[in-house]
Amino acid sequence: MKNSKNELKDAFSQLQSAQICLKHALQNAEKQNNKHQIQNTLSAVDEAIFAASNAVANYQD
Repeated sequence: MKNSKNELKDAFSQLQSAQICLKHALQNAEKQNNKHQIQNTLSAVDEAIFAASNAVANYQD
């Protein structure tokens, strides 16, 4: 069974994977509206990565 720190690290890793996928999607999007939507989503994921990174760094065992 995973503890909360391991779950947090897994979430952080999944956010990083989502970020990579969104960057690829942004490069491949043809319509400007789609690029805009993907960029908005990418920005939200970037913020979530920042928050998760801080949570991992400041986690108290």
